[in-house]
Amino acid sequence: MPIKTKDGWKTREQLERQEKAWKKAREKLVIKLGGMDKLNNEGVIRKAACDVFKEIDSDGNGKIDPEELKDAMSKMGVKLTAKEVDRMMIEADQDGDGEIDGDEFQDVCIAQVELYKNVTTSMCTLQ
Repeated sequence: MPIKTKDGWKTREQLERQEKAWKKAREKLVIKLGGMDKLNNEGVIRKAACDVFKEIDSDGNGKIDPEELKDAMSKMGVKLTAKEVDRMMIEADQDGDGEIDGDEFQDVCIAQVELYKNVTTSMCTLQ
């Protein structure tokens, strides 16, 4: 059954594939942003995301393309397939232009930090 998302209607399978791709990179991204000890509010996350965005945007055009994302993740120790990169781009690219701008990157970082917090918190309560 399709689910309404910010990008329109998607199947559960589409959403699961996007989540799987980001999940693979989530912990490394949180570490790159400064680690959970420092990421205590949205403003701090946005600032850290802005700094990381500048590193990833290797050509300085103000956008992250799929190759830049793949290279950045590789430097963080996350090996992604082309399909995983495509799925990550689809999730982050809010305006559908095929690239991730600074605001989109900040938004996806906030979402990934929150997901990471939720997962690690729930894991702690299970122990």
